[in-house]
Amino acid sequence: MPRSFWSRIDKDDCDKGNTVNSDDIECRRYEELLEEFVELCEGLVERGLPYLAVILCHELYRFLYPVEPYANFTNTEPVGFVIGHIKRLIKSGQSFSKSVVPYDVNLSLFSCCKEEQTLEKSTSALYSELWGGFDTDDLTNESFRLLTSRLPKHIIEENIVGKKVLDMGCGSGRYSIALARVGAGQVIGVDLQSKSFAVAKQWCEDNNLSVQFEEGNVHQLPFNDNVFDFVFCNGVLHHTDSIEKGLQELSRVLKRSGKAFLYLYASGGVFWTTRRALRRIFKRIPIAYTKSVLQMIGMPSKRFVFCDTWYVPQETHTTRKQLTEMLERTGFSCDKIIGNNMFDLDAAIERDVTDAKKMWGDGEHRYILELQ
Repeated sequence: MPRSFWSRIDKDDCDKGNTVNSDDIECRRYEELLEEFVELCEGLVERGLPYLAVILCHELYRFLYPVEPYANFTNTEPVGFVIGHIKRLIKSGQSFSKSVVPYDVNLSLFSCCKEEQTLEKSTSALYSELWGGFDTDDLTNESFRLLTSRLPKHIIEENIVGKKVLDMGCGSGRYSIALARVGAGQVIGVDLQSKSFAVAKQWCEDNNLSVQFEEGNVHQLPFNDNVFDFVFCNGVLHHTDSIEKGLQELSRVLKRSGKAFLYLYASGGVFWTTRRALRRIFKRIPIAYTKSVLQMIGMPSKRFVFCDTWYVPQETHTTRKQLTEMLERTGFSCDKIIGNNMFDLDAAIERDVTDAKKMWGDGEHRYILELQ
């Protein structure tokens, strides 16, 4: 999308002329529009236009982040922009639905008949499927860039290089690879099912990188107490039925002198409110159908954040206060670190972007943990 298009929208269509002094009024207005948007999309699914619902949700969600590089867009006045943007999407959806006569759509053809699975296995199965879009660069180089930009240099040098490291809930295994590449003495990646890390395991074997992968549940890690110098737990525990139980396990396997990195979803603001609301819509649309629509519109396969957001079985959002209380109960002291990547919500809040707290709430939780 040309930059000039977004410059024009940012100038003319961001509700700047209707700016109000009360934060509560502005937030309530967005919530009203969001409810109207969700009801519109649910109606589109019922009418046989689920593809339009997918496209509208994609267009709303992609512009909630601080940047959208595929559109050369930077969110400098995010709340004003998103109010104008959701109004345009509602208007477009209503207009389109009045102008077409849909064919009958049998969404059940896109649904796979699967055995009833536990929360853990259904989550693992979803991510194993989504990580199939990773290429070698995503698996190795991008993860290295993200790790070294998000972890403070002194943490890498003092707590990872030459140390025994656990990647707790390693998923695809890409951060296990990155931890080994920055110089960890021993890396063990644990995830529920081996199919999640199968590609990473093969890559490590082919490239003589010493990383050990094991199956295991983050609530019942297959290790003795006090064995790891550093535990890396990135975006895992909010997908389980108990963040606190996961923290207890992390505490158990971490050496008293060790440290850990924890990333969890936060809460509050337009971003997290919208993320929760859109999940309602996709209870009606099979993931295979959604993926086919996103592929049809040309979305790169590695942008798994959309299906991640909409389909993961469990997603717990916590405020900063809730999380710090949990950390205290499980015996941790913590230091918050700010992400340095363009997508990181905390970075936008730190830069004092206009209405950043209203837009992104508590941002994201990134902490260095240490046992008290």
